[in-house]
Parts: sequence; structure tokens; C-alpha cells
Amino acid sequence: MIGNNDYNNRETECMSFSRNIGQKLMFLVIGGGIGAALGLLLAPKSGRELRSDIADMAEKGYEETLSAANQLKETGAKYFSAAKETGSEVADIVAAGASELRSEVRTDVGRIGAIIEDSAKRATRSARSMNIG
Repeated sequence: MIGNNDYNNRETECMSFSRNIGQKLMFLVIGGGIGAALGLLLAPKSGRELRSDIADMAEKGYEETLSAANQLKETGAKYFSAAKETGSEVADIVAAGASELRSEVRTDVGRIGAIIEDSAKRATRSARSMNIG
């Protein structure tokens, strides 16, 4: 079973990861755009060479994006698995607590029933002794 601190650490790690991956992807796109623009401005070439360079940059950007997507998929699967494991452990803890609570309630109801039954018997005896009933 995972302790409360482990659960909090995983939750914090997942939240931090989701914030960081969004920033990284945003910086990747911005950096790629800036790099492409600077490349076009600072290295003027013939139309054919320029189109070839643009195609090469687009292919490289596609490959980098695909790689980042695959990494995100793998990391997402890892965090999903951890969340699923944590969720099942939480469910087990809740089920165990509910079972224990149910047992305690049964015991308490039995005791209360015995107290009420005892009180009713005493009241009946007392009423008979006073010739009320």
C-alpha cells in the first residue's frame, strides 16, 4: 500500500509534469518558428534551394514533434498507470475502512439492542412489582 505522502508526491509530480510539458511544447514551436524565420532572413538563396531548405526544416520539425508526441505518450501512460495503481489502493483502503466501520456498527447496534432489551425487562419487572401491568 502507498502512504499518504507517496500519494501526495505522485499527485504533485503529475501536476508539475503536465505544466512543464505544455511549456516545453510551446517553447519548441516558438523556437522552431524563430529559427526558421531567421534562417530565411539571414541566408537568402535561390527559390529552388530555399524551397528545399524549407522542406527539410518542415520534415525535421515534423520528426521532432513526432518524437515529442511519442515521449509524451510514454510518460502519459506511465502516469496513467501510477494513477490507476493509486486509485485501486485508495479503493482498497476505503473498502477496508467501510468493512471495519460496518463491523463496529453491528457491534454497537448489538450492544444498544441488549441495553434496550435489559431496560425493557427491568421496566416490566418494576411495573409488575408495583402491580401496574
